Amino acid sequence: MSHSLVKRSLGIAAAATTGLLLLVAPAQAAPKTELADGESAKPTASAAEIEANNAAVWASLPPNVTMTVTGGKPKLQGSIDHYTQNGPTVTTGMTPFAVSAIPYSFTFDGVWSMDGRDFKSTKTSFCKDIEATWDYPQGSYHQFKVSLSAGGTITVPTDGVTRTWCWSNVPTNTTMHFYYFSTGNSGGDIAKASGSGSVHY
Repeated sequence: MSHSLVKRSLGIAAAATTGLLLLVAPAQAAPKTELADGESAKPTASAAEIEANNAAVWASLPPNVTMTVTGGKPKLQGSIDHYTQNGPTVTTGMTPFAVSAIPYSFTFDGVWSMDGRDFKSTKTSFCKDIEATWDYPQGSYHQFKVSLSAGGTITVPTDGVTRTWCWSNVPTNTTMHFYYFSTGNSGGDIAKASGSGSVHY
């Protein structure tokens, strides 16, 4: 075989191999933001996704609840509860799970079904700031919800954006609590969320 024929054969083989490599190369993951300490942050939601989430929430609000998109991180005020699923609640500023006055704050880690602290309101309306993200990528059939024991369940988008929900027509001087839960859980497929927020007037 001549030198030019060998070169041409090798060139065709290389082109074919490159083509195959292009066909089987894995899809690139969405870029992640790098934190100052070198850890990767969760991917941020697009503006279109956030807007779609807002529209879905507004369409599903109970009649006694309103929602405002506030952005940023919730301002933590009052005593702060740190919730973990099946773990102890650590409270800064007061005895764990004592009945609380408003305002109070909370953070949560790996939660899929749990009650928050008991509290009482001296007014017939109050608000809750909350932001949440999934701890692990989950299918779209999961939703994260928060329910007030005195009435009114909301769907909290897991896009990391802070929103403020305000409940009205709630009973005063009555012990109540929020229940945090994810939907669509079955078998080992459990959607776990983390986030933070506060309850305030």
